[in-house]
Amino acid sequence: LTAASYRELLAHLAEHNDWNMRFLDRAALGRLGAGAFLAVAQGNAGNDAGIAHLSWRPKGRSRPDVSLVGKGIIFDTGGTNLKPFRAMLDMHQDMCGSAVALGVLLAITRLRLPLAVDCWLAITENRLSPQSYKSRDVVSAACGTTIEVIHTDAEGRMALADTLVLAAR
Repeated sequence: LTAASYRELLAHLAEHNDWNMRFLDRAALGRLGAGAFLAVAQGNAGNDAGIAHLSWRPKGRSRPDVSLVGKGIIFDTGGTNLKPFRAMLDMHQDMCGSAVALGVLLAITRLRLPLAVDCWLAITENRLSPQSYKSRDVVSAACGTTIEVIHTDAEGRMALADTLVLAAR
């Protein structure tokens, strides 16, 4: 799974389940001040990371009753604080939080529950590259909070910090 193929899957599901979908790419997230998410994403080889916003609205509903937020770290090496081999074996599953949020949205939709739902998925990787964020970097989250990075394997908290801010808005 890559961020790009995950996004394609989301677009397919949105089309076939009457969801609205928008994808906030790195440029859009930069305009929104999502520096915590972008710090993690800057180590990615490609430019396909972003935050997906899916929404389901039953007839007559305009505002969400609930928002689901999920961590979609496609692969987590630990960044510059590289994980040891055994700890990295299952890091392709670091996106399971987003898969659960997506599955709940799909179940609500297919069951036609009278709930208006927003689903926010933080989709990126935590890779080691010359552009990766590193310990002691200071970044600003979308809420204006500054974060001093101590350990780069805290990528989930970094990516979710901005995703939660956007969901709360």
